[in-house]
Amino acid sequence: MTAKGVSERGKKVLLDFPALAALREHDRKGIDEILGIVEGCAEYKREVALPRALQLDQRMEREPDYFDWETMREACRYNIFSLAIPKVLGGLAEKYMITGMALAVEELSSACGGIGLALAAHSLGVAPVIASGAMAHWDTVLHEIVEEEKKGNPVVMAYGITEPSAGTDVEEPEFLEVGKIGMEAKKVKGGYLLNGRKCFISGGSEAKYFTVTAATDRSRPLQTWTTFLVERDMEGFSTPRVELKMGQRACHAAELLFEDVFVPDSHVLGYEGDGMANGILIIMAASRGPVGAIATGIARGAFEHFLAWTREKRNGKRPIDEDRIRMTLADMLGSIQENRGLFLNHSFGGDAVFRGAFTHPIFLSTFLIPRTIRTSKPYSAFLNSYYGKALVNALFRYFIKDEDVTDMLAKASLAKFTCADNAMALTSRALEVMGADDSPQRPWVEKAYRDAKLTQIYEGTNQLNRLVVYNTEIAQSLQVEIPGPFKKGVR
Repeated sequence: MTAKGVSERGKKVLLDFPALAALREHDRKGIDEILGIVEGCAEYKREVALPRALQLDQRMEREPDYFDWETMREACRYNIFSLAIPKVLGGLAEKYMITGMALAVEELSSACGGIGLALAAHSLGVAPVIASGAMAHWDTVLHEIVEEEKKGNPVVMAYGITEPSAGTDVEEPEFLEVGKIGMEAKKVKGGYLLNGRKCFISGGSEAKYFTVTAATDRSRPLQTWTTFLVERDMEGFSTPRVELKMGQRACHAAELLFEDVFVPDSHVLGYEGDGMANGILIIMAASRGPVGAIATGIARGAFEHFLAWTREKRNGKRPIDEDRIRMTLADMLGSIQENRGLFLNHSFGGDAVFRGAFTHPIFLSTFLIPRTIRTSKPYSAFLNSYYGKALVNALFRYFIKDEDVTDMLAKASLAKFTCADNAMALTSRALEVMGADDSPQRPWVEKAYRDAKLTQIYEGTNQLNRLVVYNTEIAQSLQVEIPGPFKKGVR
């Protein structure tokens, strides 16, 4: 295999991920696009994230409300806000959108888990707009993100599902059915009134747009769970607080408050009642693997700082000259490579699931229609109608199979909990070996330890993800269905 025309960082990626190198022999253009994304993230890491990470973490411990917008504006230079947006709309997502996302967030998180999360959480907010096939909003919201990014103005999205009395419950059908749901969307003329709270929402205090799930009947949450597109300037919406966090501080965890927030019918993503499938499970099937990549990036950053520590002399000796330290380093490297195998396995599989729908000529041909027509009221009204949504869902169901999404969810959950647990074990081991040594590297490893902990909690706790793997792979009691007019999306 040759790596002609590939940057030094790209060559290192091909060495770290032999599967990419093998695939490049058959699809050079596609893999080189991924390598270009990683190179951009590597430059952002060197120029922006690493120089600020430690000081930013320390400042946000003292000032939890502070947010470094400059790190977000700098990310616009590398099109990071367009990672999850289809290429036909000006974004970067095409054949390998999940793989590109996973490798990008590993690179970003190796500098700072919080900065990596701040950028990844935006793509998570975008995901339900894509997965639900809400094409009426592709030429408005997603177009705005791409165009403003070109000007250096980050337009941020966030994903709101967790409630004060229901965290894990809202991410699994069996639990949602009996969960204590606080937020409700009441049907009124022309739309819905949203009342309640969401909590621990990554990027919630900065986002302009939110994809939010809520029950239209709290006594039947599983049957009425629905996904909405909410805009910050809607009357009655506010973000009253952000949390004082232990780790990943560079990304706020905010509370969202809804007080009679009117959301028009056009802002329902999918159909009323299909939110568990297109608002939760399909999103988790795509995003939990990249969360494993975040954990891997944090572990990799800790490994790099720990390795630097082992090479420093103390009392005339270097720790790395001891066999026990060398074996520890080998174990750490093995753990990182195990993680990479798991999240890449998920990413390749996920890209294969979605590729047909987003790269097929039928899909692409819809964007040959002039944008002035696509954004016209009659065209948007059709796409938002029952029949317009049915047409888009029919296309999705043709290319995306229920069993493939279910398998994807299983692989995503497996990668998520394994990568997160491995990251915690690696960072813990590094601190244990370093002891109380006062080294410039220790604050970095301590930060990585705190950052890694959160990856065991968000995107479903690791306990929940283990149950999802059991329910999908072993008991086979959980299957995701692509939603349609007559299908609720879960069985």
